Amino acid sequence: MKILLFIALVVCTGCQANLFYADEPKPQLGQWTDAFRSYFELAKNRTSQLGQEINQYTTNLKEQIDPLAKVVTKITEGADMLRERIEVEVSTVRCALKPYIEYVTSPFEKGAEYIKESLDFEDLKATVLQKSEDLRESLEQGVKELQAKLDPST
Repeated sequence: MKILLFIALVVCTGCQANLFYADEPKPQLGQWTDAFRSYFELAKNRTSQLGQEINQYTTNLKEQIDPLAKVVTKITEGADMLRERIEVEVSTVRCALKPYIEYVTSPFEKGAEYIKESLDFEDLKATVLQKSEDLRESLEQGVKELQAKLDPST
C-alpha cells in the first residue's frame, strides 16, 4: 500500500526527475560555451606555464652568458692594449733603425745617381743607332756578295 501511495504521489506531482543527470540538461549553446571556456582555461594555463618555462630558460641562459661576455670584453680590451703597445714598439724600432738604414742604402743611392749622371742617354742612343746602321749596311753588303757568288750568270 505504501508503494502504491508513493507511485501515485510521484505521478501526480509530475516530477521530472532524471536519475542519470544531477541537474537539468544544458542546451547546445551552453555546452559549446562550457567547452570553449574549458579550452580557453587550458590554453591559458599552458601559455602561462610556457611563459614561466621561457622565463626560466632565459634566466639560466643569461646566467651562463654573463661570465662569457665579461671574458670576451676582457679579451677585447687586452687585444686593443696589445695592439697599441705593438704600434708604439714598432715605431720606436723604426726610429732607432732609421740611421742604419740610411747608412746602408746611401752608397747604393749614390752609385745609382753616379751611373745615371755618367750615362748620357742621348749619346748612348745615338751610338746604338749608328752601330745598328753600320751593322745593317755590313749585312746588306755581305748578302750582295753572297748572291753574286751563288749566281754566276749575273
